[in-house]
Amino acid sequence: MQWLLIKVRKEHNETQKDLAELLNISESAYGQKERGTKVFTGDEMFIIADHYKMGLSEIFLPTKSTKRLLNI
Repeated sequence: MQWLLIKVRKEHNETQKDLAELLNISESAYGQKERGTKVFTGDEMFIIADHYKMGLSEIFLPTKSTKRLLNI
């Protein structure tokens, strides 16, 4: 799961639908990416980072990250 992305998205009071529209993908596809069952493309990660004016590493986690390891 992309815990940092979820946290940032919620801090900005945005929904999965909002980000799906930003990326021009379905809400279902976005949810799968946020849950980690599908991966974000490089372009999608850059679009989201630019949207939040943050660095990629501030939003996206390596595939094997967990909440416990991140102490979230």
